Amino acid sequence: MEITIEEFSQLLDNKYIIIEAFREHSKASEKYIDVTFVQIDGYTWKGSIPYFYRRTGLFIETANDLVDYLNEIYPQFTKAEIEKFHTQEKKRWDDEMSGKKTTKEFFENLLDFDWKSVKYDLPNNPNWARRIQDIKEFGYTLATDTRRIVKGKYETDTHILLVPLPKGGVTGYEVMSPVFKAKAISVMESINVYEYSKANKHGLLPDHKFPEIRWDEETRAENPEEMPNNEIKEKFQLVDNQRNQQKREVCRKCFQTGKRGKLYGVNFYYEGNENWDLEIPKIGKEAEKGCVGCGWYDIQKWRESLNELIEKGK
Repeated sequence: MEITIEEFSQLLDNKYIIIEAFREHSKASEKYIDVTFVQIDGYTWKGSIPYFYRRTGLFIETANDLVDYLNEIYPQFTKAEIEKFHTQEKKRWDDEMSGKKTTKEFFENLLDFDWKSVKYDLPNNPNWARRIQDIKEFGYTLATDTRRIVKGKYETDTHILLVPLPKGGVTGYEVMSPVFKAKAISVMESINVYEYSKANKHGLLPDHKFPEIRWDEETRAENPEEMPNNEIKEKFQLVDNQRNQQKREVCRKCFQTGKRGKLYGVNFYYEGNENWDLEIPKIGKEAEKGCVGCGWYDIQKWRESLNELIEKGK
């Protein structure tokens, strides 16, 4: 969205919405507009509103659509609505989430709707990012600022903000029991598909061929322990954690740029080319069609297709 704050403010016909800045959290593929909502009674809320946020399937790409969206959510930021959200969600966590003690601590810390420094304000936990991801997966909207100044200090830190927008529903992006994981590794014969070897069986992970970054709330990964073997082979491939993280980064860049990844640096696709098909949606089940042909999507099929091409050329 190529537009200045001044140009955008001129499009916005609501004088009670003050635009501060546009920001991007590239690692999470999230985009924000920093705003101050001023209500007629003088109550104000200042924070970041995500407008490109895959967890809730929000992908606003034009200034006019963003204007419409801000006007639509503006009534959610009155004092009464925010207090209602606070009461409702605190009760939800007390009643339904009491077993999630560690994540509950994080959520309650965020429930005053103020920016929280990871280093100084959130509970001391080496796996804080997992707790934040859990809260997102429960359907809450969180904003992230990776270089926000810490209150009272001359330093910056990553900050998290709970945005009081209606809960979007539990997405549960990864549901995989230890029993299912062991079964999947056995079904795929402990073969690291990237290395094409059984030499190092330790640390193997069943990797979703269809990358999580393109899922929406309708694309929840239900992995029942009784999943048929053929379905496991269709949905998963085995890689180690290093390659799993590498694939995540490749898929994130594809999502952001429309340029598909190159496995081993080889410019070969068994279907399509390096460009994401613009006729295919960016997220949701239909988006999987855009992944087909990329080596990272199905490493074994990519390998077999490349070998066939080499044989034909002999």
